[in-house]
Amino acid sequence: MKAEFVVSSASPQMFPSDGLPEIAFLGRSNVGKSSLMNALVGHKGLAFTSSTPGRTQTINFFRIEEAFYFVDLPGYGYCPRAARPAVGMEKA
Repeated sequence: MKAEFVVSSASPQMFPSDGLPEIAFLGRSNVGKSSLMNALVGHKGLAFTSSTPGRTQTINFFRIEEAFYFVDLPGYGYCPRAARPAVGMEKA
């Protein structure tokens, strides 16, 4: 299956704008979202995996078969930097 990394972004302005459908992977930190994406496309190293929770901190887009995107979202429930807000999440 043809799969390729497209962009990693914390800003919607950098998200792909070609109108392809998106399938988002959302869940707690370190439950295997990236591993599941890799298994579905048969590419062990497409999405970065780690045994350390909280590694994915941006939204990662992967184009699959030129037909749709897998979107790897940061996990929730793990916050090693609780005292410091995430980029773009500061209070106004």
